Amino acid sequence: LFPEGGGQPCDYGTLNESIQVKNVQRVGTSHVHHVTEPVNEGIEARLALDWKRRLDNMQQHSGQHLLTAVFEQPEYGCDTLAWGMNATRCHVELSKIPTPEQIKEVEERCNLFIRRNYPIQINFGEQRPESLPKDYVGPNGVFRVAQIMEDLDVIAAEENPLDHATAQPKLGLKALDYNPCCGTHVKSLKDLQCVKFLHHEKIRGNNCRLFFVVGQRALNLLQESYQLSRELGTVLAAPGGPETFVETVVKNQKQNKETYKLSRALFKDLAGYLIRDWTQELKENHIIQPDGTDSGYVISYHRDDGDGDYLVQLFHLITDNGLLQDRRIFILSSGDMNEGGPMFIMSKDEALIKRVATEVSKFVEVKGGGKGRWQGKAKSWKGLETAWEAARTLVKSESA
Repeated sequence: LFPEGGGQPCDYGTLNESIQVKNVQRVGTSHVHHVTEPVNEGIEARLALDWKRRLDNMQQHSGQHLLTAVFEQPEYGCDTLAWGMNATRCHVELSKIPTPEQIKEVEERCNLFIRRNYPIQINFGEQRPESLPKDYVGPNGVFRVAQIMEDLDVIAAEENPLDHATAQPKLGLKALDYNPCCGTHVKSLKDLQCVKFLHHEKIRGNNCRLFFVVGQRALNLLQESYQLSRELGTVLAAPGGPETFVETVVKNQKQNKETYKLSRALFKDLAGYLIRDWTQELKENHIIQPDGTDSGYVISYHRDDGDGDYLVQLFHLITDNGLLQDRRIFILSSGDMNEGGPMFIMSKDEALIKRVATEVSKFVEVKGGGKGRWQGKAKSWKGLETAWEAARTLVKSESA
């Protein structure tokens, strides 16, 4: 099996129908196959190649050679500095950022060459290149050269089909690309099916990373994108399909902003009413101890459809209206009962805040901290009312 190298992942396979080979590495000029279970020495080994993976690797690797060859033409002048392949897409690092027009033109030329079905020749090199690994030596340490051959007869037939049909001499092949390469390649460009460039991004100075897919990956991406567009059409209520997605999203965003603005205004009004009610409640339950301090009182509040911003708004109103006095405790929370959310515990008494937070956390799975305002987050609000009662019991017992 082919070992990992040259930017290409290793082959997968099966040994004797049951033993999986999922890692093949080159050690010198040997291919070391890592297997999932021990193999007895001396037994006959039958190795089956995972052809689907091999073909995918060949399509991506040969496709990279093709687009590199075209980008390096004088009219584009983009050298390939590196390339990489993962399970879903590939990329090349180019020496400069091509224009959108050049990217479109190179993609079109690559697919034209695929339709022309140029052959790919694999030959053994005679002179050892400097890029070859230092341990790749010995009688088996040969290196291969991959060449994409431009078929001059095909070009002539396209340019002038009548004249070329009567021409006797064959024009032959000319190397479009010549590169030492250890990887596996298809026999001719038709096996690539197609090349599709995805997007590019600027990296390391003026270099460019261009993402692409070749062959079956392009077809897979088309199918996935089409299925996603159908699902998005349903979610967005955009029956016009992808053509109306942007219009629909812009419309929805505008509506969401208006709805959010309205909800903030309503929450602000609600907070004002709460402060008024709490002020009255505290007046009615204001008990002075012999030392002149407030005996303590707990106000608890939860809103399922609230959020952290709403609790912050309440905190500022409580503070601004002077409701944090002596041993008064505010326990505020928001969020769905099953999904949890933020919690604030507030008091003028820092030590009391800590004791109440400890008591509350016995009944609600919440973690947090802070000075002046204990702030935490719960995974659910199961046990919240029990936690409120425990806090009231604690404050009452300390005031007795």
